[in-house]
Amino acid sequence: MNDSDTQAPTGLATYQDPSHNAAALILDPNTMKSMSDLALMMSKGVTTVPKHLKGNQADCMAVVLQAMQWQMNPFAVAQKTFIVNGGALSYEAQLVNAVITAKAPVKGRLNFEWFGTWENVIGKMREVTSRTKKDEDTGEFKKYRVPGWSFDDEKGLGIKVWATFKGEEEPRTLELLLTQVRTRNSTLWAEDPKQQIAYLVTKKWARLFCPDVILGVYTPDEFEDSYGGEIDITPAKQASNTAAAAEVSFGPKSPSPEIDGVFADLLVVAKRQDIDAYAAAWAALKPKQRAAIGLECHEALKSMAATVDADFTDMTGTSDDLSQVEEAA
Repeated sequence: MNDSDTQAPTGLATYQDPSHNAAALILDPNTMKSMSDLALMMSKGVTTVPKHLKGNQADCMAVVLQAMQWQMNPFAVAQKTFIVNGGALSYEAQLVNAVITAKAPVKGRLNFEWFGTWENVIGKMREVTSRTKKDEDTGEFKKYRVPGWSFDDEKGLGIKVWATFKGEEEPRTLELLLTQVRTRNSTLWAEDPKQQIAYLVTKKWARLFCPDVILGVYTPDEFEDSYGGEIDITPAKQASNTAAAAEVSFGPKSPSPEIDGVFADLLVVAKRQDIDAYAAAWAALKPKQRAAIGLECHEALKSMAATVDADFTDMTGTSDDLSQVEEAA
């Protein structure tokens, strides 16, 4: 039997390990008791588990079960978890990518190729002082880093990932543009965007071609949909349609295909950067474009940009905070 005889007829490849199947682990009384005992012991840890798992046997149990499925040390997995979005348990991108590399049914490792002029964004960042968050020890406002580039600088930048499944000859390939990445719950998107987009495209590749490898496991940048989904190509008829598409309560005064694009670019700057970056983007517009956007919409975007610091993860928090920032993707 040659390689072509074993090629899967579907678009997905499946990772199967019956001995570490979640249902098998849960339904086996002896295994379940052992995991429960381990979760109880883990919840009593002082330095061996992160703060959010201390005294929480149920969450520790979830971590233990996930570690068993991955055949990893539960305490090591626990150290790579943290809480985002008001209570969701998330796993660091470094851990998830290690699992994909180890468990995906591929020949060798995943291959990456970045394309575009990354010099437009690499090393271009600014330090911003929070207007609301203070350091608990010093009482001073915290500082963090934000992108020092514009939305236009991101255009054309992207990454391609590919790997060949066992039993197949042609690689499975996926490309991702930086402009498609809306949710960036880490300041490392400003410091090291090439590494962060590599983390993200790996997860997207796995969810597309072998989703069972990381089924139910998410990292911070996946808690919101990214750009690049289905697009409504019907021309906007009124400002409310444009605003609804952008999921905001305001829109341009005189919408049109051109102005809708301008509004979308301004909205990205307002959401991702700060008031200075937005002011620069606004100043770069033509007078007719500013008039079409309108004063009311302009003021709403300015207000959004002025509060951008609340949407970024701090770089000067506690050790627990730093672990969330350094590996989140």
